[in-house]
Amino acid sequence: MTDRPIVGITKPEHGDNLAYAAIALAVRLAGGTPETLTTGMSWREAPIDALVIGGGSDVFPPHYDQEAIEDAHYDRGRDEMEMYWARTARNTDLPTLAICRGAQVMNVAGGGTLHQELEGVFEDVDYPSTLPGHILYRKEIDTTDGSLIRDILGKATVRVNSIHKQAIAKIGKNLVITAQEANGVVQAIEDPSKTFYLGVQFHPEFMTYRAKFRRIFARLVEAAYEARTTSAQPQS
Repeated sequence: MTDRPIVGITKPEHGDNLAYAAIALAVRLAGGTPETLTTGMSWREAPIDALVIGGGSDVFPPHYDQEAIEDAHYDRGRDEMEMYWARTARNTDLPTLAICRGAQVMNVAGGGTLHQELEGVFEDVDYPSTLPGHILYRKEIDTTDGSLIRDILGKATVRVNSIHKQAIAKIGKNLVITAQEANGVVQAIEDPSKTFYLGVQFHPEFMTYRAKFRRIFARLVEAAYEARTTSAQPQS
């Protein structure tokens, strides 16, 4: 067995390769070994020490009792895989980081709901939708004192990117909101009873040139290593 914790990273069967590559690089820099999880493999049997639920297409709305948008793209197979892993990870205390769509999956898997559109629900949501905007635009979020995300980022207020058009609505069971924008858009959720069960609406994998965002992946890998080391200890 490698000394480097194996971190499963979910992605669609085709596409989203840039985001996956950025996450995989962040995991490697943090001391982990990335392992791809897609619907085209035996994903339930993957031997992983930690989990990253990646970004991508919208979650199928009937999962949270809403109507699907006509002509929208959904990946039902990926929904099944990620819902399974989100629930399994929570039940087994597998260290988990969920990013953008992943945070929404984490919330829905816990019985929460989503806002399918930001406009009409929140103010000041004219976020950029172009590639340059996604790369360069930053907005402020406020983190909760005593939360995991505050501990990792080290600041009450940080600036993050914006590559989403949906948001968390009703929070899932035993999850708590630990970062928001001034307009109320949820930017981080956690289960405080778990070792590391964190969802972020922003994309830290695209901001790893900043140490505080690299720490998100470092803490995930650290939690995975500690969990594996503890489980390997002989029982008295």
